[in-house]
Amino acid sequence: MSLAASSEAIGAVSDLLKVQIASRTGINAVAVGRPEDASNAGATGGSYNLFLYRVGIDANLRNRPLDAGQAPPVWLVLYYLLTAFDGADSDSIAAHKLLGRGMLALNGMSVIQPDPTNAALSSSPDPLRITFDEADVEMLSKIMQGSEEKYRISAAFQIRPVMLAPMDTPPAYALPVKTIGKPLPPPQMYEGVTALPSLGPRLSAIEPERISAGQAFVLRGVDLAGYDQIMVGASVYPTTPTADGGLSTTIPLADPITAGAYPVCVARTLPDGHTLSSNALAGHLVPRITTVSVPVPLTLVSGKLFGQFVVNGAQLGGPDAAIYAALYLNGKAQLLLEPLPGGSATSLTFAVSDVQALVPNPNYRVILRVNGEQALDSPVLSWT
Repeated sequence: MSLAASSEAIGAVSDLLKVQIASRTGINAVAVGRPEDASNAGATGGSYNLFLYRVGIDANLRNRPLDAGQAPPVWLVLYYLLTAFDGADSDSIAAHKLLGRGMLALNGMSVIQPDPTNAALSSSPDPLRITFDEADVEMLSKIMQGSEEKYRISAAFQIRPVMLAPMDTPPAYALPVKTIGKPLPPPQMYEGVTALPSLGPRLSAIEPERISAGQAFVLRGVDLAGYDQIMVGASVYPTTPTADGGLSTTIPLADPITAGAYPVCVARTLPDGHTLSSNALAGHLVPRITTVSVPVPLTLVSGKLFGQFVVNGAQLGGPDAAIYAALYLNGKAQLLLEPLPGGSATSLTFAVSDVQALVPNPNYRVILRVNGEQALDSPVLSWT
């Protein structure tokens, strides 16, 4: 949209009317100028003449700027006469018939939305509107007075608002968005921005709040349409829309992510490569225990047993994770242990020393916490 081109708006309106009248009436001979000049042109057959006899200021829009704080454009009202000719004669029956056809053509384009390719007129935010004026004898006589002028019956109309925009200084506001959409294919560079129909998604809940790998969880909020990623910390997972408007995903059991508290949000990748994300909610990824076992026979000392046990599962942490396991029996924790070095995200080994030897019992519960998050499972360990 070029505001500079609006300086040619008056001529562009005359040209637009000329083209439209010719198209709507089928009469290609449409001149712009004084009626007497058209009658002396020596044309044969039917023709029209458009005469711009007055340029006025639109009082209703006089002080209206395009944007707050900017200098207002000059808003014009253009006044025209439409005269029909049969050869050089404007007063014959044939000329009167042509005048009626021309007035119907003007009435049919009472509201004109200029084509975007018409730079001089398309920059205006308002469409052009045509209304008929009274063309009485006194007005036509004043316009057509002179030694060589002849009174000719004509139809008067006005067209408004015609904008002449000032371009003395650059605008003090952000430039308008001109292009939107997907990136151009290589090697062309992406130009433009992506326009989204909202201010971005807003999350309100995670269901359930304690996330377990291998089990789906759902994010709920507003404006989630079009977002195809769920971010748990720095890890990204694909989404599946739910029937009630949420977004669901599942963290695979084999994912190396460590249990702990993470910021969780939804995201999408824009065509220019940037990532647009929502607000973050706290999600609690808990470790998963699949089995607990005693790999080698336990050693008996003073009626108690010591040795090692192994916890297998997922999201069990890494070398930098804070991990401990409790052996729970008879309503209380009997022993609190840290894993031996060399554990992995899927397997941890714990050692009960001879000093910590436990009473034999087949019903010890293993309670595991990784980075402050407790496993949902507390399987039975047979310490026998």
